[in-house]
Amino acid sequence: MKPFIHFLRGIFEDFWGTLRAVASYFNEEERRLVVQSIVIGVFVWAFIFLLKTSVHWLFHTTIHWLEAGPSLLLVFVPLGLGALIVAAISRYHAQTIFYRDSEGQIHQLNDVEGDGLERAISLYYTSEPTLENALTGQEGVDVRWQMPTFSLAVRKFAATLVTLGSGGSGGLEASVALIGESLSASLFKPRKLGAEAASHVTVLQRIWQWWQPGNPDHLQTAQLSGIAAAVAVLLGAPFAAAFFATEVMYRRRPIVEKLMFSLISALVAFFLTDVFSAGHTAIFEVETHYVPPSDMRYFGVLALMALVISFLSIFFRLLRGRFDHAFHHRLPGTYVRHVVGAMLTAVIAITVAWGTRRFGLTEHGLELVLGPGESAIDAALAGELTIAVALIALGAKMIATLTTITSGGSAGLLVPSLFFGTMVASAFADWFHYEPMMLIVPAMTASLVSLVNVPLAAILFTVEVFGSVYMVPALVVLVVAELLAHDNSIYRTQRETYDSRQILPGVSVRRVRMPAAWAGQTLIDLDFRKQFDLNVIGLVEREGRDGRPRIRLGTASTTRLETGDMLVVLGRDEPLQGLETAVAELYALELLGKD
Repeated sequence: MKPFIHFLRGIFEDFWGTLRAVASYFNEEERRLVVQSIVIGVFVWAFIFLLKTSVHWLFHTTIHWLEAGPSLLLVFVPLGLGALIVAAISRYHAQTIFYRDSEGQIHQLNDVEGDGLERAISLYYTSEPTLENALTGQEGVDVRWQMPTFSLAVRKFAATLVTLGSGGSGGLEASVALIGESLSASLFKPRKLGAEAASHVTVLQRIWQWWQPGNPDHLQTAQLSGIAAAVAVLLGAPFAAAFFATEVMYRRRPIVEKLMFSLISALVAFFLTDVFSAGHTAIFEVETHYVPPSDMRYFGVLALMALVISFLSIFFRLLRGRFDHAFHHRLPGTYVRHVVGAMLTAVIAITVAWGTRRFGLTEHGLELVLGPGESAIDAALAGELTIAVALIALGAKMIATLTTITSGGSAGLLVPSLFFGTMVASAFADWFHYEPMMLIVPAMTASLVSLVNVPLAAILFTVEVFGSVYMVPALVVLVVAELLAHDNSIYRTQRETYDSRQILPGVSVRRVRMPAAWAGQTLIDLDFRKQFDLNVIGLVEREGRDGRPRIRLGTASTTRLETGDMLVVLGRDEPLQGLETAVAELYALELLGKD
């Protein structure tokens, strides 16, 4: 008996020792991040679940009122009123967020208007060490605290509710992403009241020091968790939501460490949604699940469909640029821009509703254009749309969505992108005689890849929502869409070019390769500052003492320049353009001399 007791005791001691060892592997920093991710998940879920429920209720109430009304012209009333309210919200405590385009140029964005994901991307990177922050004396997490957090979430909540609830065309994901980022940041932003309380109570001070992010990397982990939790409430797919947040922020550089904590927040938000929605968490409703075929004809149709969706996505991106330019350059006034956008959306909706009723196509024409478009996608999955209705909805929704968002309406483009793919698939299903779901599900993957540029999230979304039987069809369209539209994205993420980078609107840093005519001279000899009205802040020498390129910051004016060196120059864009023109002329003279 004693040997048996000793044997059991030994097993218990080994087990207890293993548990203690696990605790040591899970360090204090990781424990803090897990707790923060859970808190963020709960906090963000409460806001986003309320927003999602409120938008759906208000939109359906508006649609029922319009359909029961005496005239389709009533559409102008909620859209016009909504536009005025959103314009007022966008002007109240408005802040400017800087967006950097693919050419390195900085543009100003109102923090509430339009696509919230672009704002979330900009805010996500504000705390990272950059040249512009160094030049303006800003650094670290304090840069994010200078922008609104909780107040931005509240204003974006109100603007999104009014935009989509009144019938504006667009999705929820972009808005919830910005709200999730702002709410998560607000949990860590130093407050005067909290600082005073912590200074008098030692326990509160210790808790605050433990809770507060110590560096930009910790803050970004929290921001990513907030975005993932928000998208998880919307999609009902936590794994896809975590990957979506990571891929949008890091493009093709998913960060595994951050992904884990964003997944924790996404799961918390998902489970809370499941509890309060009685199990109805998925964004789309499907009564009958069809298993797709596996013959070559089906895969050929998938490839052709992905080809069409890819070209459509490229066209949509180009069209968006035209709409954005038209609204912001020809209609600079905030109220005028919002109202004109709402009126154009109303005209499109009325035209579609009248036309579809006139020719007996559908009695729900308004829902093909207004709102997020989820009800139309559900109808397509159920096989209730004809080719004519699908094509009408595709064109009308595309124009209405661009009109709503580029005019300043608070909405997103993720669900509309799924809508576009769904309408293309509905037409293909009728043409090639397939059950609509067999093509719609892969079409959603193609849309997410070609328009949103999140291939991993697209695959995970397909599998989580519709089942693993759609994995191979989704992979087929993913490959086609990725090859054709891999550089296309509705989210104009920040990218840095090598030679030109704006640090503020109209002020840039550029690298200019020195012409041979300046060799052996100093900046004083060239009278550089007076001649070009620019400051040289660095010099990249072609070859240093060790034979490798060498970077000098704060180059002395007496340093003699050598052929092949590169000047790092700071100044306004106009003088910088003049410098580049002058250097180009010198190079041209050198080539003529050689000839």
